[in-house]
Amino acid sequence: MSKPLIELINCESGDWKVLRINSGKDFKKEGHSISNHNWIDLLKYLGFDVEVKYVTEEEMENENY
Repeated sequence: MSKPLIELINCESGDWKVLRINSGKDFKKEGHSISNHNWIDLLKYLGFDVEVKYVTEEEMENENY
């Protein structure tokens, strides 16, 4: 089984981005930026379980996550 090709396409000015994959079904997110939620959607599309966590600044600084 071949691995799917994931493409992150940018224009020269960096004004528009496209994140896409084609593995029998098309997955495409596009816009002025690719958000964390777009990447999470891609991982879910590929079958991964994804958990989003929020911590305080102090917890992040102390690597308490």
